[in-house]
Amino acid sequence: MRELVIATKNKGKLEEFETLFKKVKDVEIKSLEEWPDIEEPEETGKTFAANARQKATYYAKKTGKTCIADDSGLEVKALGGSPGIKSARYCGVHGKDDENNILLLNTMKLHTNRVCRFRCAIAVVDPSGKVLIETEGVCDGLLLHEPLGDQGFGYDPLFWSTEIHKCLGEATMEEKNIVSHRGKAIKKVIEAWEKIK
Repeated sequence: MRELVIATKNKGKLEEFETLFKKVKDVEIKSLEEWPDIEEPEETGKTFAANARQKATYYAKKTGKTCIADDSGLEVKALGGSPGIKSARYCGVHGKDDENNILLLNTMKLHTNRVCRFRCAIAVVDPSGKVLIETEGVCDGLLLHEPLGDQGFGYDPLFWSTEIHKCLGEATMEEKNIVSHRGKAIKKVIEAWEKIK
C-alpha cells in the first residue's frame, strides 16, 4: 500500500481528490490534517504548474511522504486571463469565496464577452523532491451574471459549463468530476500513477 498525501487544507478540493482516488487500488490517501503544525508555503510561481510543483515539493519534504498538490483558478478572457493564479486571493485575502465572486461580478459588469475557463495543474513529488507526475486539465465555460446553486466552492456558482450545460454550483460531485479542470487533471494523474507503481 502506497501512501499519498493530498497537499491541501481546502475541504472542497480534498473531497474531489478523495472521490476520484477511491477507485485506485494500493493507495492510501492522507490529508494535511495529520500534520497540523506545517505552515502553508508562499506561492511565488508565475504559472499554475510552477505553484503546484512548489507546493508538492514543499509538503513532500515536510511530511516525508509522496505528495500531490494542485494549483488552479479561473481565467476570464475579457480580463486577459485574470484572476488566474490569483484566483483564491482575488479580493486581496486568501480563500474569501464570496468576496472574490462579488469583486469578479463587479469587474465584469460592463463586459459582454463572458467566455472563461478553469485551469488546474497538478504535481506529484516524492520525499526526495523528485517530480513523479505533472498534469493539467481545463474546463471551458461562460461566466454568469449572478451566482447559481449552492454546490461546489470558489467560483463554481458563477461558472456555466458548456460541456454539461449546467452551472457548476448546481452540479453534483459526479457531474463536476466528469468535466471539471481538477477532475480531468486528477484522471491523468491516476493513469500515470498506475504506470509508475
